[in-house]
Amino acid sequence: MKKPLGILLIFCLMIFGSVSSFTQDLRYGLEFSSFEVVQEKRTGLNLTPSKVFSFPNGFSLSFDLFFQSAPEYNFGYVFRIIGQNGKHLDFLATREKLTVVNSEDEVLAECLISEVSNYFSSFISFQSKFDIKNETLNISIGDNVFIHTISHLKDFKKVNIIFGKCDLLQFQTSDVPKMIIKDISISEIKGDVVYSWKLSKHVENGVYDELRTHFAKVENPKWLLDDYASWNKKTSFRTLKNPQIAYNSDKNEIAIADRRAFLVYNPLSNQYVGHNILSGFVHSNQPNQMIYNPLDSIYYSYSFLNTDGKDVAAFNFLSKSWSNDSISEYGCEFWHHNRFVSLEEECLYLFGGYGQHTYKNQVNKYSFKTGEWEKLQYQGEQINPRYLSGLGVIDENRLLLFGGYGSNSGLQFLSPKNYYDLYQINLPDLTVKKIWEMHPPKDQFVIANSMVVDTLNKCFYALCFPQNRYETSLFFAKFSLEKPEYEIISNSIPFYFNDILSYVDLFHNKEADELYAVTFSSHTADSLSTVSIYSLSYPPLSSKTSVYQLLVKNNTRNNFIPIVIITLLLISAIIGYTYFEKKKVGKKSNADVKEFDKLNMEEFKITKQIGNRNKKQAIYLFGGLRINDKNERDITGEFSPMLKQLFLIILLNSLSDEGKGISSTKLNETLWPNKTRESARNNRSVMISKIRQLFENMGYISIESYNLSWTIKLGDEIYCDYREALSLIKDMDIKSNRTKKDVMNLINIVSFGELLPNLQIEWVDSFKASFANKLIDLLIDVSKQKELVFSPVELVSIADTLLIYDVLNDDGLKLKCCALVKMGKNGLAKATYNSFVKQYNLLFGTKYNYTFTQIIS
Repeated sequence: MKKPLGILLIFCLMIFGSVSSFTQDLRYGLEFSSFEVVQEKRTGLNLTPSKVFSFPNGFSLSFDLFFQSAPEYNFGYVFRIIGQNGKHLDFLATREKLTVVNSEDEVLAECLISEVSNYFSSFISFQSKFDIKNETLNISIGDNVFIHTISHLKDFKKVNIIFGKCDLLQFQTSDVPKMIIKDISISEIKGDVVYSWKLSKHVENGVYDELRTHFAKVENPKWLLDDYASWNKKTSFRTLKNPQIAYNSDKNEIAIADRRAFLVYNPLSNQYVGHNILSGFVHSNQPNQMIYNPLDSIYYSYSFLNTDGKDVAAFNFLSKSWSNDSISEYGCEFWHHNRFVSLEEECLYLFGGYGQHTYKNQVNKYSFKTGEWEKLQYQGEQINPRYLSGLGVIDENRLLLFGGYGSNSGLQFLSPKNYYDLYQINLPDLTVKKIWEMHPPKDQFVIANSMVVDTLNKCFYALCFPQNRYETSLFFAKFSLEKPEYEIISNSIPFYFNDILSYVDLFHNKEADELYAVTFSSHTADSLSTVSIYSLSYPPLSSKTSVYQLLVKNNTRNNFIPIVIITLLLISAIIGYTYFEKKKVGKKSNADVKEFDKLNMEEFKITKQIGNRNKKQAIYLFGGLRINDKNERDITGEFSPMLKQLFLIILLNSLSDEGKGISSTKLNETLWPNKTRESARNNRSVMISKIRQLFENMGYISIESYNLSWTIKLGDEIYCDYREALSLIKDMDIKSNRTKKDVMNLINIVSFGELLPNLQIEWVDSFKASFANKLIDLLIDVSKQKELVFSPVELVSIADTLLIYDVLNDDGLKLKCCALVKMGKNGLAKATYNSFVKQYNLLFGTKYNYTFTQIIS
């Protein structure tokens, strides 16, 4: 009887173990800014920002270390371990050596970097073990081990540990190597790990360790995991109008050419190689008409017209010239077409495009062997004439084409529209199969020229933007290959779309696992173009919140959602197992089984209620910020971290008891403390304008300045869980107004977790503390109110909510244990008590005062 239940429990734990390790295949770590920036911009990681570590018998510190490839920056302090009586241990890096010295400048360990890292290409493992009882210090750098007998190790029973920049009085240093640190752990002398920082998921200004939620403060961080969730602008420069852009898949470089120059940019090294063109021209003065051919490693500029003006020009790097002596000044027939170089056929395919007021659906093919062009048509299903589509490559013989703008007839003046259909094109016969068609979204969009296909995960990625606006932005989306669904991931990229004077493309560097977004735009036909290049690590994470820690410590109140979820699932699993065992053995009467079903369904309803957050026109703050527009589309990812802060600080102040909003002066002091009044005002104006644009598809949301204060007013059609919770709490301040329905509605709202748990910023703390105190006081009072009669299941729900907002709340523990005992679940009650006691001892370092018997009496 016990074996199946044990297997069930192990299975549940395996599920949660796999969820918690989702980042294991992604690059992570903390990158330290070094001498490339001024002193105040350099990175520091303080493991002991509030109090020192205490290890009476000693401890061990270990981590992995990686040095960046620029040796001129490999100088400074990897870390300082600072003990008592002025004693300290320093781990220093120079261009050639790694050295550990003590406060007497005695060298305790020294080795060449070349001994432990091959040309800075690998992480170096480091460990220092302080055995205070035996007065020995063991240091390991890679495979090198150094052992010393040191009499003053007792001065390291209490320590501060700081990596990189150190601001601690008398130990200040800003000499920081250009390095990456990850997987820090601290163990007791017996070997038990007590603190662990992976340095992957994190919060705004630091990171919590994964065992005790001990907070480590970080100054000027660069988290490698963030590169999977946010586009990083690599460079921006000016060219002549309508430059040609192509991706070199052999060298993973981006080529940009205009009439004057040929530029090659390497995104990994962030370096340019420029060539002034000595003779010849790019063949066309139109964008999107240059490709790189891996067959002969040559860049080609091409032109294809319905007239006789068909030609292809090659660029010669030795002579710095194009192979043609004129440039096409006439109008283009195929603006914003899609293209593909077939290695098997040694040819170039062009799909669709727009020109002369006509959308195209023909296929143009150029043979590199014969130098001839050929006009072709699709076979099987037809693709309507269009441009601004996206083309993705499944393999050498299968392509995907998605979206675009055009018309069924091809004529610009006859009902043009956006397309949201996905096709597979098979080569070389050009047979077409329609995969799916998506219902047009309210916010229309078109696609960047290229898409990235991920057949393993059955999806493709695309940059999207509305073609009916000039000043707009690109959003990055993940589309399903199997059904017409998509989700917006990552932050947005600013883009100026001026139709034939602008262009955007997406490239995938498979060797480095990076995506590159390339944009350019010209304001007018005779102006220069601005080219911008962005990078994003691959595979992309769904949003910025994917890199934030969910389990964080805020005084004594933790985000305890994972434990609550596990408990609910285990309860459901055990109930289900018990039910089927009882049914199988037949020991219970039909009446007992029906009573059990009733209880089980009641718990299921509560759990299901808690899981429903799909309202449209909604702003959710509990358990993390989420904003849904009129179409139930989650637009949270379109808010940058600073936009979120600005929106939330005005919203929270507007919904506070006073409801007066926040003054411009207070806004400036909080969000832009180091900027001048003029600069802060400009930043505020630009960001409020962006917030208003993001809310255009939400409903009535007014952000206004009145009586020198900024406020946000939400229309009745906008649902805000925080506003609803505050209203319910205010109504229930008077005992006679309380109803069971209102109490359970409040529980349903706040059970998702703390208020804005991912936002660990000082100004938010007062709102969090104020709300938590009001909620806890109310729920404790409600649970004791005799006029309100709650079922045991409802009491468990109230208790779980109390424990979310105060993980060590005595009233919550007593309420839950007593309710479980009334339900006959004595084992679960005892397990709840034991978990509470363990957590209490872990956080306070002392034994809990009350026994289980006292709690349930």
